[in-house]
Amino acid sequence: MANEIRDAFNAVYADGPVGSPSEPQKSDIRSQIGAVIQTTVDGLDSRLAAAESTIDPLPGQITDLGERVDTVEALALSGVKPAKQSVRLLVTTDVVLASALENGDTLDGLTLATGDRVALVGQTTESQNGVYVVPASGAAARAGDMDTADELVGARFDVDAGTHAAETWALQTPAPITVGTTALVFVKTTSASALSGAVADLDARVDLSDTKVDALAQIEGLGIPTAKLTENAGSVTPYIYRAYTVANATTYELVVVAKAGERSKLQMFCNAAGAGFTANFDLVDGTSSGSGANFVSTSMEHIGGGWYECKTVFLTTATPSAQLQVRFSAAGTFPYTGDGTSGVYVRSVALQIQSTTTNLLPSNDPVNAAFTKVGCAAANTTSPETPVLTPLAALTDSIDVIVNGRMTADKIIEPSGSGSPSVYQSKTFALDDVVVFKVIAKAGERTRLNLFSQSPIAFDCTFDLANGTSSGAGSSILALGNGWYECTVTKVATGAGSVNVQHRMYGASGGHPYVGDGVSGLFLQQSTLTKNGGENLFTFSTDYSSASWTKAAGVTVSANSGLYLGLLSDPDNLGSNYDDGRAALVGKKWAALGSSITAQAQYTAPLASSTGMVLTNLGVSGASLGAASGGGSGGLGIFNAIASIPADTEIVTLESGINDYAVAEVTLGALNDTTTATFYGALFAAVTAIRAQAPSAKIVFITPYSGGSGHATHKILRANGLGKYLNEYQQAVRDVAKLTGYPCIDIAGKSGIGYFTGALYMSDNLHINATGGARYSNCALDDLRMLSRAGFFGT
Repeated sequence: MANEIRDAFNAVYADGPVGSPSEPQKSDIRSQIGAVIQTTVDGLDSRLAAAESTIDPLPGQITDLGERVDTVEALALSGVKPAKQSVRLLVTTDVVLASALENGDTLDGLTLATGDRVALVGQTTESQNGVYVVPASGAAARAGDMDTADELVGARFDVDAGTHAAETWALQTPAPITVGTTALVFVKTTSASALSGAVADLDARVDLSDTKVDALAQIEGLGIPTAKLTENAGSVTPYIYRAYTVANATTYELVVVAKAGERSKLQMFCNAAGAGFTANFDLVDGTSSGSGANFVSTSMEHIGGGWYECKTVFLTTATPSAQLQVRFSAAGTFPYTGDGTSGVYVRSVALQIQSTTTNLLPSNDPVNAAFTKVGCAAANTTSPETPVLTPLAALTDSIDVIVNGRMTADKIIEPSGSGSPSVYQSKTFALDDVVVFKVIAKAGERTRLNLFSQSPIAFDCTFDLANGTSSGAGSSILALGNGWYECTVTKVATGAGSVNVQHRMYGASGGHPYVGDGVSGLFLQQSTLTKNGGENLFTFSTDYSSASWTKAAGVTVSANSGLYLGLLSDPDNLGSNYDDGRAALVGKKWAALGSSITAQAQYTAPLASSTGMVLTNLGVSGASLGAASGGGSGGLGIFNAIASIPADTEIVTLESGINDYAVAEVTLGALNDTTTATFYGALFAAVTAIRAQAPSAKIVFITPYSGGSGHATHKILRANGLGKYLNEYQQAVRDVAKLTGYPCIDIAGKSGIGYFTGALYMSDNLHINATGGARYSNCALDDLRMLSRAGFFGT
């Protein structure tokens, strides 16, 4: 949805205010924004309907498969009944029962003897079919073990001699059966094990359908079956574990799929000598870190609906029995005080050797008895729904706040006369608590906000709301627009105790006290105070008129008297000298490396036009960055194009990965590889080669998006010939960008182009069309301008 909002603003400010002949009129802004927003909302409705049409048939398909399984299982059940006594021969033509089955008669080239069992399966009157015993003379009778309905249902037998020797035949006719009346149909059949195989195949197809529905539900943020780990009450270090004897000099991956519940901090831990590590994961922010003698790396992949695949890689140096723990907590510290009800959702826990997918643990289900529970309980449940699509009412309201603003800001007014105006709440802290204090504020008649506290979290930070600057240890300031700023202080408690956490207002110069006029003040929208990443400690954090806030020195509060945001409520706020970052891009010499996605110029041409950059398109169709594996082709095509970069190039973008994954099938490798033999290594080697070719160029990575669901190979959820998935190659681009310190434009993660939008943005479920090119270009444009504003394209 952020992309649609962004595109709406880009549509209104297609050329931006810089250099425009006149400032836009408010009425034009409102009418154009309103139209674009309506179009966006209508588009959302269409997309939602399309998703529903895809999902709706799945339950029916699953039901149909279930019924088919039931039918085959019924047949299998009958087929695995003990076989009847074999027959000597089987005849598929009509036989006269009264006289052709006597001792001495000949059938199928064999002379019958009294007592022979003969199967008749081709009688003109099908109710006569069955197994008969040859008499000395006269009419034959049915065999005693196949002359009732119960004995006939599911009956099977082997043939000893004659044309059909060594064959197995069975009755296909289901119950109910009336002997002598019901037509009996016998067929040559397979063994019970083959029938069981058919059942297993259909079961697998049902499981696959269930998996697809489960994956869709997870992506959309719907409730799905999972385990919940719930902490015990009291002082706890809650965790589950499984002991496993590791091999020496082996790289393992401990992989946990989890989602935040009331607790959002996940930790993987092992203290065994030769396999020791500690890895921490934030299931809200999507960040991770780790340490320990055998620790290698951590990674987190958001797989939809708040679920993360959390991975810890460790390299063993001995062969201990390693107790592999999965812990959870409120703030990442142990022990802590549990409430007996809070916890975290965990779908699976697996241990695997790196580059393999086989789980070495006896189960991946946290509820299973294979995992020992300490300080917590594990139970099956359904995760809460966290819909990905924002409710339209809330979305519309958010857009309106951005565009027109809301009268929700409180004005903090100074007293008349000398005083030290302050608004505060008292809070308690413990030693080493990490404290973050954030305030959203705007200047009124007073322009200086001071955030202040004494020991144990002592800070004294002043924010200039007119100039957007801050001073004081641990302070930072972020412009939100229309004069609003987010003012932040970060401190670590040096002791324990309670203290007043204050918002103090200063005069034009100096500090406290100063002489106030009784009417001047500044505006506050919201205050948050957290310790160790937990919940906001302030009550009534947006209502400073509440009794929860102490007003010192005669401070008064005028509630809801200030306009919050309203970025376009007055176009003059943008100013005639406003620069959104485009100025630094104009005239820059840009070389675009990449696959056919780049070569076809659907995004490069509009991006060059909108930025004013001078483009050299070096895209190579069908090419990969790394060296092809034994089963791939097109290797090194992108890497070889580096030699064609002009030496005076100033910006190089590198779009790669889609063909490395699907065509060349380049070995994935690992972080810190440096050669083109692996994709990780090729990304690093490309940086080295680009810097040598164009020493002054700034490098920007671009992640590869997934082809549409209709494409055969270039898409998510499909393993290539090496058993690797596209998301692993996407993550490699992000990883190497971080490793080398260069920015990454995450087209795969934020453009909206991908598996579910092939028909909208792609011409062939892979290559972007003009619409996709515009989306791709706009996404890249935003990031490039952001980098420009930060000075990245300067010296």
